[in-house]
Amino acid sequence: MAEELSCDESQIWILGQPLICRFCGHDVFMPYQTYRNVEEPGIDVYFMNYTAVCMECGYGTQFSDPSHFNPDGVYIWAFEQALHHPPEPEPPVIRVVDAETLQAEKRCLDLALQVLVKEGKVDEFILPLAEEEYYEQVLELLGQKKHKSTQEANAMTCLAVALSEIASYRLVDNEKILFIIEHESYPGIETFLEQHIK
Repeated sequence: MAEELSCDESQIWILGQPLICRFCGHDVFMPYQTYRNVEEPGIDVYFMNYTAVCMECGYGTQFSDPSHFNPDGVYIWAFEQALHHPPEPEPPVIRVVDAETLQAEKRCLDLALQVLVKEGKVDEFILPLAEEEYYEQVLELLGQKKHKSTQEANAMTCLAVALSEIASYRLVDNEKILFIIEHESYPGIETFLEQHIK
């Protein structure tokens, strides 16, 4: 089910019924969002409709979104859409990390894990795992049951999870750590975490 229709050449179903062109009987359309302005005193109300243009003959079919709650209170999405030319998946991002950045990531990860160990949020057994680069196990101990990314777990992934754990437990000033992550990167993170270990 689709929350809304995308403007792509496609087949469309409304509440399980296929949309068929009334003029030529074809079933491939290009849906466009159209709005109807209903003016009432003091307010403007906009109702969104769709106009689906038949790709065979150009005939336009207008309809609204009949999605609704059923008697049991479950929301029923009205639309289904099958794209004729689905977009190509984006190629994976290949991250190239120089040795200096990698060392900074590892230092910051070690410090972040030390903060979590010091506060009793994770077992100290996690520290040698990170040092030996067993990042999948580190993620599991941090509460990530299974690493969901298609890319291999690395120090940066573990650091991101460790920092989010620190923030969720409110072990440090969250506003400050967020500012440091955005503006100072690894040197700032390292200095900030060192202060919380002492």
